[in-house]
Amino acid sequence: MSNFLGGYVPEGNHREAMATKRRIDKDDLFALLREFGGSIAGAVTLRQSDESKTYRPDYEPLDDLALSTKFRQALDDSDQAIAGDSRSTLPGDQPKVLVAQVDGQWAYPHGRAHSTHILKPQVPARPNRIFDEHYSHLLTQRIGLSTYASELRRAGPMTYLAIERFDRTVVNGQVHLHHQEDLAQALRLDWRDTETKFQEPDWPGDPTRATVRRIAEMLGSIPGGDGAVEEWLRHLTFHIAIGNNDAHAKNVALMHLSTGTELAQVYDALPNLFQADLVKWDLALAVNGIFDHRKLSVESILEEANSWGVIAANRASTLVSATLVALDSAIVEITPPKGGSHDMIEYLQWNVRRLLAGEEIGELKS
Repeated sequence: MSNFLGGYVPEGNHREAMATKRRIDKDDLFALLREFGGSIAGAVTLRQSDESKTYRPDYEPLDDLALSTKFRQALDDSDQAIAGDSRSTLPGDQPKVLVAQVDGQWAYPHGRAHSTHILKPQVPARPNRIFDEHYSHLLTQRIGLSTYASELRRAGPMTYLAIERFDRTVVNGQVHLHHQEDLAQALRLDWRDTETKFQEPDWPGDPTRATVRRIAEMLGSIPGGDGAVEEWLRHLTFHIAIGNNDAHAKNVALMHLSTGTELAQVYDALPNLFQADLVKWDLALAVNGIFDHRKLSVESILEEANSWGVIAANRASTLVSATLVALDSAIVEITPPKGGSHDMIEYLQWNVRRLLAGEEIGELKS
């Protein structure tokens, strides 16, 4: 239970900064949940024991000046721009601000009021990141791996990416929650260790860490899980094709809906491996025992899928090929936003077309 609930609290430097501001121990789960458990991922909420049953959410309108101030706080303090009474948080290392869209305008949720959007400001040290993430999201929309909206916007001098939360819907002005559980939680990984969401190349069989196969086995264990496993293969193919070396267990999630449990949409997927200052060829999770992105091929993807024992070989081949063909077309059809990384399209096309040709991805020389 602690690893399930701990999966909802902030991670890394965010947890340390936010705990320090509230004068609590960063490893004290109950204190973290007391402070930040009022509005977290999915549909779990934790209320104060003395909180009124007649609670009404409180939202503060944000103009461009107030929003840019929030962004500066998130960037400078690594604290998700929390207010003194905020009980909201999300995991992750990237600077972010949680807001709600009220009557078409941004508003800051106080107390345990729920957000509807995640705003990610442009990071000076990674100026292309939000543009690359937005482009990657446009690709997932085009090939059917996501449906939520995202948009690049400005608040005064600050450029930011606004992302609609897929675990929230707004009906008649009321925010409704949909239960989300990431795979680090589902696999019961230690919430205090941010590294457990990655597979360790020096000990790939470490039972305390995530693997591609463990995720597939987890998905296959849920009622009607064959469809979720097939969707995981499509997600995996996409992550490999775009060079996303951050597709770890917390960036994969389950949605527990009234219709059943399913794999969440692709999120936080960035094409990282062509960016000169971010090149780390090892993936977050090995595929068929291979960590080095350059050595991957369709054959290795299919051998990985075959090891799961869930998807028939011809079906797996069809899923992988269809995903790559659709992605190849999407890259041609979708114009990347200005501000994205140099030569991003050339690198993505190289990856996809090498895979379609049955070759190892290798390395495109700039």
